[in-house]
Amino acid sequence: MRAVLLGGAAGGFARPDELDLPLTFEDARAAETTLGSGVVLVLDDLADLGGFLLRIAVFFRDESCRQCVPCRIGTVRQEAAIRRALAAGPDQRPLLREVGGVMRDSSICGLGQTVWNAIESAIDRLGALQ
Repeated sequence: MRAVLLGGAAGGFARPDELDLPLTFEDARAAETTLGSGVVLVLDDLADLGGFLLRIAVFFRDESCRQCVPCRIGTVRQEAAIRRALAAGPDQRPLLREVGGVMRDSSICGLGQTVWNAIESAIDRLGALQ
């Protein structure tokens, strides 16, 4: 097992060593993750984590209503940065953090505020996109 995505595309990853986490909203919050929609998705060590993160970014780009600038532009920039990272480009994590923070802090709705969650936790907990 490589990782568990809790809460769906807007959720957060947990490492195998964190699987003793009780599945309550309070315990998830204390562990700096979320249960979100209740999805528990397990990725094994054969899963393409980078490709999975790209699919999440593409999903949110397509789901954005494009009403607010942070989400309309941020989702596109997030996807492009992940594509560059997967193409063995320069480190895109600082740009991803900046774009994700702007979307979280200034998007009008919950979608824009949570677009960065899974990608951020994959970078922080799993060392993704290095």
